[in-house]
Amino acid sequence: MLSFAERRRLVLAIVITLIAVLAAMASGSGDNDASDSEISGGLVGSTTLAPDSPASPAFLPATESTGAPQIITVNVPAPPTGTVLTGTASYIRWPQTMGLEPCATPHALIGAIITVTNLNNGRQIKCNNVSIEALRDGSVILIHTDVFLDLADLVDAPIPVEINF
Repeated sequence: MLSFAERRRLVLAIVITLIAVLAAMASGSGDNDASDSEISGGLVGSTTLAPDSPASPAFLPATESTGAPQIITVNVPAPPTGTVLTGTASYIRWPQTMGLEPCATPHALIGAIITVTNLNNGRQIKCNNVSIEALRDGSVILIHTDVFLDLADLVDAPIPVEINF
C-alpha cells in the first residue's frame, strides 16, 4: 500500500503530465500555418508545411534548389607518351576474345596502343596492351601469334624490336 506522501507525489505527477499534454495539443492544432522553425524548435529553415507532409529532418541542410548534381573532376596523370624501348619480342597465343591485336608489356599502361618495329626488317605493327605482368623470358613485349606473323616468322622468335608508346 502507498503511503500518503507517495500518493500525493503520484497525483502531482499525473496533474503536471495532463497540463503539459493539453498545452502541447492546444498549441499544435490551433495554427495550421506554423512554420518548420516553430514546429521543430527553430532547428530547420522557415518553409511552410502542408497539413499532411512530414517535417524536414533536422540533421540535413535545407535545400535551396533541386538542380542536377555537380560534376566532380578527377585528375588522372596522363600515360607516358613518346617512350621508346628496345629489346626482344616473342609471341603467345591468346583467345580470340582478347581483342583485335593484343600484346603485353609491363612498360606501358593497359590499353595503350604500342607501335612495334622489327629491327631486322623494318616492319611495323600496332597492338593494344592487354597485360602488365612481368615477362618471364626476358622479352620486352609478347605479341599475339597472328600479329607477330606481320613482323616476322615464328621460327625467328625472339626478334630484336623497338617499342614506342
